[in-house]
Amino acid sequence: MNSKWKNLFLLMITMLIFLTACDDQSFTGPLINHGLEEEKQEEMVMDNSIYEESVNEEQPFIQATLTFDGVPVNATFNLSETAQAFIEQLPLTLTMNRYADREYYAAITPLPEAGEAIPNFENGDITYYTAGQSLAVFFANEEISSQDHLLRIGRITSDLSLFEAFDDSVTVRIELAERNGENEMTDDTTISIKDEHPAAEYDFTRFDNIEITGLNLADLNNEELAVLYQQARICQAMTTADIEELSELILESKVFTHMSGRQQTRAEYFADIEDGSLRYFTIGIENPVIEISDDLASITYTSILNADAYGAKGTYRMKGTHWYMKQADSWIAVNAPAGE
Repeated sequence: MNSKWKNLFLLMITMLIFLTACDDQSFTGPLINHGLEEEKQEEMVMDNSIYEESVNEEQPFIQATLTFDGVPVNATFNLSETAQAFIEQLPLTLTMNRYADREYYAAITPLPEAGEAIPNFENGDITYYTAGQSLAVFFANEEISSQDHLLRIGRITSDLSLFEAFDDSVTVRIELAERNGENEMTDDTTISIKDEHPAAEYDFTRFDNIEITGLNLADLNNEELAVLYQQARICQAMTTADIEELSELILESKVFTHMSGRQQTRAEYFADIEDGSLRYFTIGIENPVIEISDDLASITYTSILNADAYGAKGTYRMKGTHWYMKQADSWIAVNAPAGE
C-alpha cells in the first residue's frame, strides 16, 4: 500500500474511532448519532480526508457584503492565506458573468494557492478557481453539477434565492461589512434590537469563535433565544477549553457516544478537551431551528467546525439535533430522549 493510501486509511480509521463536540453531536469526526443520517456520517469522514492538511488552525470568519447590481448579499470569508490575499484587495468591483445557472465568475489578480481545497462546490461557496485564476460564487445545482480546482475562501450567508433574479452579467461590489454599534449576526440576522425585545438580554457578539447564520434574532421569542444562547455558550466553551463553563451547561449524566459505539462519560470527554486531544477552533451554527415543548427543547442545525481531533485536523459540516432540559429556569444540555 503506497504512503498516500496508507495515510488516508489510517485517517479514516482514526475518525471512525474518535471525534466529538457541541452537545449530543460532540464533533469528534463522524459524530454522535442522534438524528444524523448515515450518508451524512460517511460524508463527514470523506470531508476530513480531503481537508486534513488544507485548513488553518485558528480560522475566524470575516463578514463581508457582495452587492449585485445594487442588491446586497451577505457573506463571510475565512482566514486562509488565499482568502487573506483576496481580502487585501477589497473593496473591489468586478463584472461577473453567470454560468450554467450555478455560479457567477470573474477573472481576478492571481492569489496564492494555500487555502481550503475542496473536491467540489456546495451551494453558497465563494471560491478561487485555480485553473482559471477566477473568483467563482456558487449559488445552485450542486446536486447535478461538479467543479474541481477550487479553494473555498468564503460562504454566502444570505438566502441563495436572491440569485434567481440577477442578470447574466452583473456589476458586483465586494467589501468588508461595517460594524456600527448594532448587535450583528451574519446572513439576514443583522438587526438593531430595541431594549424591550427579548433579544436585548442576550449578547451573542461575545462569542468570538462562533458564527450564527440563517435566522433573525428578532424573530425568536425569549425561550428560543435562551436555548440558542446556551448552545452558543457551549460551542464557545468548546473552542476555549473552558471546562468550568461546560460543567455548568452540560448535565453530569450526559453520555457522549461515538459512531464506533465507544462511549464517554462527561468527565472522560472533558478530559480529552482539557489535555488538547480534542481542539476546536471555530464553530458555525447554520440555519438553526428551535423547538420547545414544556421543559424539553431541541435545536437542529448544520454545524461548520474547524477542529483538530486526536491529530486529525479538518473542516466538518454536519447536521444534527441537540437536546436541552429546563432546570431551575436554565436550559441544560442533556441526552436525547428515548426514541429520538
